[in-house]
Amino acid sequence: MKKFLNGKWFVRDNEGEFEFEGSVPGTVQQDLVDLALIPHPYKGLNEDIIIKLEPKDWMYERTFEFDESLSEDEELDLVFEGIDTLADIYLNDIHIGSTENMFLQYRFDIKDIVNTGKNKIKVVIKSPINIPKALEKNYGVLGGPEESARGYIRKAQYSYGWDWGARIATSGIWKSVYIEKYKKARLYGSTAYLEDLTGKVKIDGFIASNRVLDSEELFVDIFVNGEKIIELPVTKLYDEYKFSGVFTLSNLKLWFPRDLGTPYLYDFSFVLKDKNDEELYREDKRIGLRTVRVIQEKDAEGRTFIFEINGEKIFVKGANWIPSDNILTWLKDEDYEKLIKMAYDANMNMLRIWGGGIYEREKFYELCDELGIMVWQDFMFACLEYPDHLDWFRKLANEEVKMMVRNLRHHPSIVLWCGNNENNWGFDEWGNMTRKVDGYNLGNRLYLLDFPKICAQEDPSRMYWVSSPYGGETANSPKEGDRHVWNVWSMWQDYENYLHDTGRFISEFGFQGAPHWKTVEFFANEDEREIFHPVMIKHNKQIEGQERVMRFINGRFGAIEDFEKFVYLSQLNQAEAIKLGVEHWRSRKYLTAGTLYWQLNDSWPVVSWSCIDYFKRPKALYYYTKNFYSPVLPVMKFNKLTSDLELKVVNDLREALNIDIKFELYSFIGEKLFEKEYKTITGADSVTNIDTIKLHDYDLKNTVAYLYITTENGSIYRNYMVFDRFRNLNLQDPELKVEKNKEELIITCKKPAFGVRILSENDEKLEDNFFFLKPDEIKKLLLEDNEFQIKSLYDFLKK
Repeated sequence: MKKFLNGKWFVRDNEGEFEFEGSVPGTVQQDLVDLALIPHPYKGLNEDIIIKLEPKDWMYERTFEFDESLSEDEELDLVFEGIDTLADIYLNDIHIGSTENMFLQYRFDIKDIVNTGKNKIKVVIKSPINIPKALEKNYGVLGGPEESARGYIRKAQYSYGWDWGARIATSGIWKSVYIEKYKKARLYGSTAYLEDLTGKVKIDGFIASNRVLDSEELFVDIFVNGEKIIELPVTKLYDEYKFSGVFTLSNLKLWFPRDLGTPYLYDFSFVLKDKNDEELYREDKRIGLRTVRVIQEKDAEGRTFIFEINGEKIFVKGANWIPSDNILTWLKDEDYEKLIKMAYDANMNMLRIWGGGIYEREKFYELCDELGIMVWQDFMFACLEYPDHLDWFRKLANEEVKMMVRNLRHHPSIVLWCGNNENNWGFDEWGNMTRKVDGYNLGNRLYLLDFPKICAQEDPSRMYWVSSPYGGETANSPKEGDRHVWNVWSMWQDYENYLHDTGRFISEFGFQGAPHWKTVEFFANEDEREIFHPVMIKHNKQIEGQERVMRFINGRFGAIEDFEKFVYLSQLNQAEAIKLGVEHWRSRKYLTAGTLYWQLNDSWPVVSWSCIDYFKRPKALYYYTKNFYSPVLPVMKFNKLTSDLELKVVNDLREALNIDIKFELYSFIGEKLFEKEYKTITGADSVTNIDTIKLHDYDLKNTVAYLYITTENGSIYRNYMVFDRFRNLNLQDPELKVEKNKEELIITCKKPAFGVRILSENDEKLEDNFFFLKPDEIKKLLLEDNEFQIKSLYDFLKK
């Protein structure tokens, strides 16, 4: 039985400035905005206002009635699924405990404290900055970017600001609160995983109680799809009670990620019973059975880093996931459903949960399980030295990782645990993370000693990886492990430099683009829509972010000053950059074994590296992703020295394909200069070389190449290439023609068109946008709006 205490609580600050009826789950910042007590922090320069709340303590109070009778063998817990972050908890004016980690569930035995009838509960939440600053003063400044004191508090690190996110250090009861009554004991961390492909299934889980248990009087029944499979005894191991066992499942159905097969999920039930066969507690979980490993074998370029699921290699195609709001309690299940479905529709098969955010809510992992999207799961340590030389911090960090692994390990979508984001790279190369104690960089005791041991004990079904990036002589080596490619963009290098990178698994690389025009309208008034207006600078959190955007626009498209051009061209440039990188790395299939670009989503409205902005509006990069992550990809690779153009086909499908290929050259005035057709078979899970075309006789500043593939089932895959920067090309007016037939939009052109963008009230519902068209090609899209604007790249470059 659970009695939820969610809903309205009385909230006030310790300085007497605010008193209001707040929400649980919720945060102070959410309530203040929702109640119009402060302006929206995502608009204009209002972020500065919300930062001023950080020194405050907050009191949450409410009363509740409790009329349940309690027998001798029943337990009663007060459960906080998540408090943000440092708090003291009182029930009927009795201090029952404290919290010190945003990510952990806290339980308190209240059987002897709760009253029959009326009860009063109070939660005092301490400032998210005062105590960390005091600890920093005592123990020393930690090296790394952003707020250095964040390393002394186990709270979402991005809440202190990041180079894509606002500084909104929230306070509140951010997850559910309830009273749970149960008999004698409860289950948690129940899981099942496949030991090998013969069907041998390992069962594991834990039993907790407020009393001393006689383990010989308890057992756990395991049901699979409604059928009882095995009964397992409860044993005591050190100070914990657990159950474990092995059985063989006949007619095994495997969980596969997309591109490999069906993500089948079994219905598992774990039922705790006593010697009288009475059910005491149960956990019901949908669990997929699969094996996973990362193949790391020596080869000519170093050592591979290839994910293998159920014995089959898979090229990883995906993006990095950050928290989808700076105020997490604004997020609803529907937000997760939309974002993850958008990732699926863009042909992604992996999301990396970045280590400066949160362990995501259950809904995230459930959706990934169901859709076959793999998850690279970082632990929440990012870009900082962490004080693991302090016993209290090391213990707290290890408890966090242990509990998170136990809570999440039943999800088949999680294919790897990772110790941190970029800390080991920082130790090697950044120069501001050099402090050592007893020979260890601060944090490395956790990543090298503690976390691998915890993961091996709690979850031998998947690999632990020290950091991202990691591997080789240095953490960010191109020869081994995973790699973050930030010489492009962050080091001001143009994206052509992607073509020189031979990393084995690219887990971060990115390029900035503005959000959707309507999103800009949300945070910037008309007179603030200037490229270097303070509001725009505020909404690009990278140091010299806007300057970088302009450097690469100017370099690729020519000098601009107009704000509308800035929004459009930054998006198109971002999409072209990531397209080039992905095509390069996919054409190296399994020499490079995956690309996860930075980043899928945003935490507030901002100019950033995302492909989907804060309001879940697709940017140009999102539409491009659908193409360059398609299971079959036509690729053209141009050699500037020889003017040779290589034609390739990447096939991620598990079957060979009979394909028809058409290669065409057009001039920008719409004249077809050359064409060649091919019929061939591309092998399963392969890269096929089709031809090498000599282009030295063509005026390449006036030429575009098209490569189209048609499969035997009628699927069409398209690509194009121009041979110089757009600013150097002689683009012509494509003479777009648009017809609207009810909800169908029909678009054609007479001359090559690039970056064709449709802007309307509901344009985010379009199946495609920012697309290219070859002369006389017909593009059909569904658009419910009758009023719309359509432009191509030519309209933004013409003088």
